[in-house]
Amino acid sequence: MKTQEKPNPDRAVLIEIDESHQDQRLDNFLCSLCKGVPKSHVFRIIRSGEVRINRKRAEAKTKLCIGDVVRVPPIQVLEKQSFEFIPSSSTLSKVQLLKSAADIPILFEDDHLLVVNKPSGMAVHGGSGSSFGLIECIRALRAETHKDLELVHRIDRETSGILIVSKKRSALRILQEQLRARSWKKYYQTLVLGNWPLSLKQVDLPLLKTNTGEKEARVFVDESGDKACTKFKIIQAYKSAYSSFTLIQAQILTGRTHQIRVHTSANKFPIAGDDRYGNFEMNKQLARNGLKRMFLHAARLQLIHPATNETIVLEAPLAPELASFLKSLQAVDSK
Repeated sequence: MKTQEKPNPDRAVLIEIDESHQDQRLDNFLCSLCKGVPKSHVFRIIRSGEVRINRKRAEAKTKLCIGDVVRVPPIQVLEKQSFEFIPSSSTLSKVQLLKSAADIPILFEDDHLLVVNKPSGMAVHGGSGSSFGLIECIRALRAETHKDLELVHRIDRETSGILIVSKKRSALRILQEQLRARSWKKYYQTLVLGNWPLSLKQVDLPLLKTNTGEKEARVFVDESGDKACTKFKIIQAYKSAYSSFTLIQAQILTGRTHQIRVHTSANKFPIAGDDRYGNFEMNKQLARNGLKRMFLHAARLQLIHPATNETIVLEAPLAPELASFLKSLQAVDSK
């Protein structure tokens, strides 16, 4: 940034964008600028019109350009957060999240990328019903060594698996360009109820995301929605005393919200443990038998490294609770 000013608790400041923040979303820019401020608060000041780009109102998703002048309203910024304290009941969840984040397996790390195997139940960022998510945890844990940590992409709170965090603005820009060009190859593993047919290899159903007033959006198959395509491949069929299952690989060719969950459910094969699009009565049975979460895992990701231009393949083993549940089932011939 060309100006040396930082967010001020007493007055608005103007910040001119340089090449280091070119093409960054406004909300992500403000979150990186306003360390310690919940993302939910960042969204509120954007919606209220207090944040302006070139004197005009802007949306959270607005991409910044070199030379843009961003007005940042008076805001209290915590220069350095300390987590060395005895937690009260109101802060316990944050401390637990920090401990959980410190224990998350690192799949790959270099000077440009940090790739982790995200656990189920942890939001990737604050603001989705939670004021503190995985990226805030990682920033807090690495506050002394890394200043530009940003989420490259997102996965659902209940989904486990590969999540990429950039360590440099240049890496973030390149990887997000790859995402827009759909050059990533993303593969998930999911366990669905029923016997998935060998003939069902691809689902092309448009998806419409609606705001229902809930914490999380709901998605429907609708002709007026966005194009969505998922390829499927059977890995293994299973059975138990109470249901049949199929472990399948899902490759998403488009990155729509809840895409795999809705595409499987629309074909009458809901994901085991899915509390939004699944079989709610069967979910109770599954919980009694050890599966207390949605069986959806981001297992494999192929991309071009932003610095070396080499193809890299990232893989995340199944979460222990998912692997354990599979062991409780009887494998059967899927042919």
